[in-house]
Amino acid sequence: MLNITIPILAAGALTGQLTLQEPSSEFYYSRDTVTVLAAPRVTNGAWVDKGAVLLTIQPEDGDESHSLVSKSDGYLDYVSDKLSPGYQVTAGEMLFIIRSARILAKHELAGQISGQEINQQQTVWLCDQAKAWSLRVDEVTQSSLLVSTHVRDGDYEALKSISHKPQLSLYKERHTCLADSLKLASDTHSVD
Repeated sequence: MLNITIPILAAGALTGQLTLQEPSSEFYYSRDTVTVLAAPRVTNGAWVDKGAVLLTIQPEDGDESHSLVSKSDGYLDYVSDKLSPGYQVTAGEMLFIIRSARILAKHELAGQISGQEINQQQTVWLCDQAKAWSLRVDEVTQSSLLVSTHVRDGDYEALKSISHKPQLSLYKERHTCLADSLKLASDTHSVD
């Protein structure tokens, strides 16, 4: 016999439905025919910081060489395997795709909250068993929170899976979030 117990959530839990936005991607194409002067030292799946040099190129028309830099932090989903010194890139050729590490989400609350309960720029926590994600509150309304977080490669899929649960709780305190999450996991897996 399966015994399922739903624990009473700790005070300060903000229960509702979480909807995640897909992470954005930036596509880097060559606008003109150029020659690669310095090859990238990056590979698929690697992390790049905003402003990191991805490639140094020389325009075909003889203008000064310049560097292509990352416009944001993120993970490389694509790096052209043709980019080596001396390679001539054609106009329109795909060079890189960078997937943002920033995830945006809306937490539609089961009830209403007052302005004193939660503030913009405050950190709230989402937990699943022993894993905790910090979310920054970007906007507060009476019935929802707009939140954002930076995730490591692969964390988006875990968050997406968790977000399909009909009722999720966000917590103001990390330790309370983890304790309730572990208790819920323990209670829902108990078998008589």
